[in-house]
Amino acid sequence: MTHLETTHLADRDCILSCQHVGFRVDAPDGQLTILEDISFDLKTGETLAIVGASGSGKTTLLGLLAGLDLPSVGEVFLVGQALSHLDEDERAKLRRDQVGFVFQSFHLLPTLTALENVMLALEIAQHKAPKARALEALDMVGLSHRLSHYPRQLSGGEQQRVAIARAFANEPAILFADEPTGNLDRATGNEIAKLLFDLNAHANTALVLVTHDPQLAAQCEITHTIDGGRLVQ
Repeated sequence: MTHLETTHLADRDCILSCQHVGFRVDAPDGQLTILEDISFDLKTGETLAIVGASGSGKTTLLGLLAGLDLPSVGEVFLVGQALSHLDEDERAKLRRDQVGFVFQSFHLLPTLTALENVMLALEIAQHKAPKARALEALDMVGLSHRLSHYPRQLSGGEQQRVAIARAFANEPAILFADEPTGNLDRATGNEIAKLLFDLNAHANTALVLVTHDPQLAAQCEITHTIDGGRLVQ
């Protein structure tokens, strides 16, 4: 184990550490650099917005931070684990146990009710009481009266509330949100943003939020801007 690994494993307050991360993909005329030399730390309970123009690499970075992909260079430490030292199954288990996700397009299963969508995530995580916890999570987002409704029977805001309930149900250490209000009108988006930040503060969960909305980003404690694949001050 290197000194860097020892330092981050020992720092219990550091929930996420990105160390000189770069990401490159093969292109017809050689390698294309998407991200270059990205470094920052995030502590338990902190909220971080990653902003930038379309195509700047925001979503690519989010995928690297969550271990959905691995960097070409550098290292990401998630909940004290060096992601490049874990195999795909180990990274999936880490996400299952420690990470919550909220996406722009909700990602609810259309054949499952609101309750079943939240329960399924808890069952995969081997929660001891998935139904009781799912009921509690849906009550937290104000959807106790929509338990048996399918996604097609819910408004966009309600679908995102189900997704937020699912994300928080297993009490993750860190939550990744990719344009969580992007498919919603301004008024509904503001309601969803308030709910997300309120629940996050209550749970003391670290939050990484990717957005192009400066008003949403301003609600985070920290903002990192990506331009040309690099963080700019």
